[in-house]
Amino acid sequence: MSGSGAWYPLIPLLLGAVLVPGSVTAAPSLAHAIRKADAKYLDAKELETTGDTPRIEAGSGEEVTMLNNREIAQGNIKATLTYKESKTGSGEVAKIPVVTVFADGKQVAQLVGEESGSSDPPVSVQIAEIDPANANPEVVVSFYTGGAHCCSDTKLVTEAKDGSSWRIVEIGQFDGGPLLASDLAGDGTYAFETRDNAFLYTFGCYACSTAPLKIIAIENGEVKNVSGDPRFRPAHEAYLKSIIAEVPDEDFNGFLVGYVGEKILLGEGKQAWKLMLAHYDRASDWGLDVCDKPLDTEGACPGKTRRLTFPAALERMLNENGYKVEK
Repeated sequence: MSGSGAWYPLIPLLLGAVLVPGSVTAAPSLAHAIRKADAKYLDAKELETTGDTPRIEAGSGEEVTMLNNREIAQGNIKATLTYKESKTGSGEVAKIPVVTVFADGKQVAQLVGEESGSSDPPVSVQIAEIDPANANPEVVVSFYTGGAHCCSDTKLVTEAKDGSSWRIVEIGQFDGGPLLASDLAGDGTYAFETRDNAFLYTFGCYACSTAPLKIIAIENGEVKNVSGDPRFRPAHEAYLKSIIAEVPDEDFNGFLVGYVGEKILLGEGKQAWKLMLAHYDRASDWGLDVCDKPLDTEGACPGKTRRLTFPAALERMLNENGYKVEK
């Protein structure tokens, strides 16, 4: 073991690989136990979070929602969506989205999407009040990068607190299509709602993985993970309702990791940990092997490996990602 005592999880190289599923006879008891433990969330209210912010949603042949145009404005802030063209290796014409942001009639930022080879690349643009520290609303620009189950590359154009300049803030890349900000707390200040990507593929395949709700806010120009903020509890209650409505018939561990994570955010981690101990799949070994050295560039272990139990591996993973485990 290395001097730091660190052990590194071995991630399957073939993300779509299928493992031997757990016993389906355990599924009814798992579903029953969860619905009994979380009965109070079955009637959680669905949140209306989209608001009436100016936005453009375009690409992939889908019908444009909200505003069917390529220019949006709010007060003295304007954003335009245009495209430049490039030729692919096969000679086809691909579009690259370009978003230009103006304040008081002056250009303050321009963002260019990746060259994906698509003739209709997904992109979203939104003007919303996200950081109350400055005088003007922000502009959200989210491009789709392509790839299996992936990804939105989201940036924010925001004004300095003293109004002297504008800058681009990297929100990050997240599973799924282009991202929009939502009024999750119902107070008129928008935040980003996504899943915690750290939970995907960790103890099961993509389709077998459940992830907790992750909420990202911008405060004084800084990106903050505010998932545990009490003002977002209604959002977490609605999200847990969606989780407990889809208890799987197999691959329980990939589900339980996200369930436990979400319950920790709701302050009910101890209850969820006890339920996990009673129902986890003891036959699955996905995510249980760890290495005593950092993995190489191909994801292989250059040192010694050892196998953890699922509870031990789950506790390790949760702690590493900021979820406080209660037993």
